[in-house]
Amino acid sequence: MYYLFALATAGLAVGSPLQPRQSDPCTAIASKGWYKPSQVLSCLQSFPYNETLRNNVVDVVSKTFNFHTSVSFHLNMPDPFTDDTVDIQGELRRIGSTRYDSDFALHQDVSKNVKRLNDGHAGYINYCYDSLFVTYLPFPLAVLARPDALDVQNIHIVPEASTVATAEFGSDAVAKWQAALGRNLTDAIDESAAISGGYQAKTTRQNAFFSSYQRATTEWSYRLGDFAQWSLPVKGDSVTLRLVRNGTNTEETYTVPYLSRAGSSTIAFTDAKSLWANNCVATPSTNGASYYNKVQAKTKVAADKPRFQPDPEIAPIINGRRQPISSLVADGPLFDVSLPSRLAPPTSISGSGALQFYLLDDKKTAVLVLGSFSGSFAGVQKGILDGINNVKAKGATRLLVDVTNNGGGYICLAAWLHRVLAGPGPGTEPQPGLDGSVRAQDLAQKITAKIVANNTGVDPSGEMLYNPLSWRDTNSKRFPANFNWLDPAINMRINDVPDKFSQKIGDDCIPYDLTPPATKPFEFDNIAILNNGRCASSCSLFTISMRTKYNVKTVVVGGKPGTTQQYCGVVGGQSLNFAAIDSDVKTAGLKNDPLAPSDFIGDNYQGITWKLGYSILDQNKFEEFQTHPAQFAFPLLPSTVNNPVALWNDITKRLWPN
Repeated sequence: MYYLFALATAGLAVGSPLQPRQSDPCTAIASKGWYKPSQVLSCLQSFPYNETLRNNVVDVVSKTFNFHTSVSFHLNMPDPFTDDTVDIQGELRRIGSTRYDSDFALHQDVSKNVKRLNDGHAGYINYCYDSLFVTYLPFPLAVLARPDALDVQNIHIVPEASTVATAEFGSDAVAKWQAALGRNLTDAIDESAAISGGYQAKTTRQNAFFSSYQRATTEWSYRLGDFAQWSLPVKGDSVTLRLVRNGTNTEETYTVPYLSRAGSSTIAFTDAKSLWANNCVATPSTNGASYYNKVQAKTKVAADKPRFQPDPEIAPIINGRRQPISSLVADGPLFDVSLPSRLAPPTSISGSGALQFYLLDDKKTAVLVLGSFSGSFAGVQKGILDGINNVKAKGATRLLVDVTNNGGGYICLAAWLHRVLAGPGPGTEPQPGLDGSVRAQDLAQKITAKIVANNTGVDPSGEMLYNPLSWRDTNSKRFPANFNWLDPAINMRINDVPDKFSQKIGDDCIPYDLTPPATKPFEFDNIAILNNGRCASSCSLFTISMRTKYNVKTVVVGGKPGTTQQYCGVVGGQSLNFAAIDSDVKTAGLKNDPLAPSDFIGDNYQGITWKLGYSILDQNKFEEFQTHPAQFAFPLLPSTVNNPVALWNDITKRLWPN
């Protein structure tokens, strides 16, 4: 293991204006293998700028953002989220009048500015470029404390780095890295946090720089961190590391190459033409379709889950009602790397997929691992009940809930876990979730008016987002079919800009599919929620409810020393995407309305926060813009980093020493 003293990176690869192409740079990277990032970049930059594509992207993204709840708030964000201030519609207008050297340069401008929102629900992806090739460095990092002096923390290359590199990248790549065997690292962390997007809190984006683990559907997965993995090949071909080996004071310098390989979802190609045809053109899943156009619906059979996303693009109807989703948009593969077997926990007592239950050696502490709120809707509900019953039968009196890197999923699964752990009472009845509002801009009002005027004619099966039959009031009473819940809109003035929102609506998670317990299974003092700050969407809804209503313990591990860690981020209330909005627009017969976004020409994806939840402590404010500092921030140790069982035991001893 090395203590990473400092690093200096090569300058960004800079593209020049396109010249007549003598050869096709994409043919050189068509075969499976490892390539220099500059080779990949040459290919991506070879696609010429096209004004029609620029205008299309700007039209779709800007008009989709009219449904995004947070646009006006981002004009001047409150502390500690001031870094998230951006006029996204103003930036899109600028992009719409800018000429670029290449189509890739256009993509970079759109992507960088959308990421400035630091809202993981509002992610923008162009599958022609994002993670078409993934760029790696075999040095995942972590901030580790000295076991004998916890206040002494430094940035280290993690102990398992060589194991991960060999297992994941193979001997060929490792040989290249071994053969190879400026800037202050703090600056590199902050610069990464400034462009990575995803989370409002800067500390959480800083945490993304480092390696971590996550429970995936089929295995324990390993996140290399933003230092060691990139979705675009724009960091240059190498990085210079200045290292100090453990047990020495001597600084050593190495220049290590970045290496790129095709992403796991990239469709094979032989040249630029086939790359574009196979990866860059709109597919049946790119745009929406009328729910009642059988021809369109038939083409969307395979469009349930766009690449990189853990959940369907349009929330499915389960047991007669559409199950709302709140999850992050990913611009790269979520689970491409496995956690080394020596670090992975043993077989669980109970659970399946991303839901697993363990009992620690003290025989008092149960651990519920929940890598996401996705998966089988019925299976997760039953798995929670079965797991709690199993660990309690074995004597567990405490529960540690590990939601590390949980990016959300089904809102009602988060509500169900809240209800199960909290029991019946004012915090869970009549509903366990947050009241919320959606943005009520003109096109949304037109869609709702169309439905209300002829509900059985426009939406006979109750498929549409804006159908009043899909929603309840704050007393959990369902709206009638002829109730226009967006008219009158609530007029707000946000950062001196007028905006419109719907009336408050309740969540739609009751009645439950299963009978919840009559009593809470654990005392609240004996429940703690653990993560690395990267708990978002439905995960945030769950953790905020448990912390705010019942004062359960919240713990964040790792991260940049000397910072205030947030135990969750990107709260939202419900996330959607362009395809879902487009489906409502088309079903309402409003696609030709001047306010309606066009169809994407390319294979693009735009997410939004469609509904914002109100604060538990102040019903006049949205929870999204409140701060959520962790009660405890504990350092990682060489023995606990990316070692879940060792970490659980360490945290348990700190929280419950007796």
